[in-house]
Amino acid sequence: MMKDLQLDKVVRRTILKYKMISPGDLVVAGVSGGPDSLAMLHLLKELREGFKFKLHVGHVDHSLRGKEAEEEARWVKKTANNWGIPCTVSKVNVPQYVKENGVSVEEAGHILRKKFFLDLLAEVGAQKIALAHQADDQAETVLMHFLVGAGMQGLQGIKPVNYPFIRPLILIRREAIEAYCQAYSLEPRQDSSNNNDIFLRNKIRHQVLPWLAEKTNPSLVEALNRTAYILQDDEDYLQSETEKLAHQYVKTKDEKISLSLSDWAGIPQGMQRRLIRLGYMKTGQKQGLGFLHVEEVQNLIKEGQVGKYLPLPGMITVEKGYGELFYTRTENKKRSLNGIKKNMIEKIKERPLNIPGETFIPETGQRIFADIVDAEVVDATASSGDRERKKVYLPWEEPFPQFYVRSRRAGDRISPLGLRGTKKLKDFFIDKKIPRRERDDILLVVSGKDIIWIPGLLFTENSSMKSNSGKYLVLSIIN
Repeated sequence: MMKDLQLDKVVRRTILKYKMISPGDLVVAGVSGGPDSLAMLHLLKELREGFKFKLHVGHVDHSLRGKEAEEEARWVKKTANNWGIPCTVSKVNVPQYVKENGVSVEEAGHILRKKFFLDLLAEVGAQKIALAHQADDQAETVLMHFLVGAGMQGLQGIKPVNYPFIRPLILIRREAIEAYCQAYSLEPRQDSSNNNDIFLRNKIRHQVLPWLAEKTNPSLVEALNRTAYILQDDEDYLQSETEKLAHQYVKTKDEKISLSLSDWAGIPQGMQRRLIRLGYMKTGQKQGLGFLHVEEVQNLIKEGQVGKYLPLPGMITVEKGYGELFYTRTENKKRSLNGIKKNMIEKIKERPLNIPGETFIPETGQRIFADIVDAEVVDATASSGDRERKKVYLPWEEPFPQFYVRSRRAGDRISPLGLRGTKKLKDFFIDKKIPRRERDDILLVVSGKDIIWIPGLLFTENSSMKSNSGKYLVLSIIN
């Protein structure tokens, strides 16, 4: 944006304004070899003594331009060496990544380039990564996001600081950078792919922006930059408000992300969308959730039945529970195409109870203790109010039945205490408002096909039966 002042003064002011570099920092400078990154490296080299930081150059070959890119990598390394700056060069296979992951060339390049710099940051013990985005890049980004459709987060463009990434040239126009290279006899390399208008950014750079600047506003680049910085401040505030709400609404437990729907209608719709996106991002996603997917989640919240699933990008499934929404990674979980019914896979392995004795259930971390007692003991504990759902008394007489533990199966039915006949186990879980995703974790004690006891939840009619032998089996559970 500034082109009349000397560039070193502009960069110095930018570093100070945004607190980009601290004394003692090691800064990795991303250098492609083009005018922007070469000028940035030269400026940082000149400023490092005053700010008391060190430099390390990083360069990436994307395997897209063959010998041209290989020569460029050698030139960057030679330039860094001539300037007394350590340099690391890496080659990444963008075409292979595109083929394996089904993303665009631009997105693949961005992902692999970011990974390289973050890995290099850790490898050399650096604190910051300097990238050479400048004011024209900012204008192109804002306009590109507007044309493809974006909210405030997209329209804020490129942030000057997004640690560990810093952008010292973000306030400087491209023409001023090119003039700087000429003034200091810097001879940058020219990337031929920058002239290929098959990429959207290049179309905007070479065709759309110049036309709009000529026909509508000669200061369009400056105007788009102002818009970006206004929205960055607004976005920072709204993001901080979202984080405050998240303490109440977004929970993480055992790698499971839940979004509370308590008083959901009382939250402004804009903040609802942000909470939905935040829950999604907490599953480990690198890219945000698009508008249409957010609206699908909103419809699930408003109209979906409990237990209904919705597939989201990145192998994430969102499920509506009782007063909650659950985000789950779906790798290795087979679901039907509509995402509603999942395979019934026994989560708790069927195993016999040791009677008398102790049985450990590793899937749940619980222990069941079994003992044989006389009727007098049962009467005493019953009168003292000891008949709770964590202990059950069953008649014990010949032929002695075998008891097992397992998780639910399709078609399971129960005979709740005090209810004539049976009912589906599924209906019992629904009545108790137990989320579908938690039902496979519930321990059942069975004999044959009969469910005898659901520890902590249910007694069955078996627990009220009298023993002819005067002996009872006592089962108790400890979590």
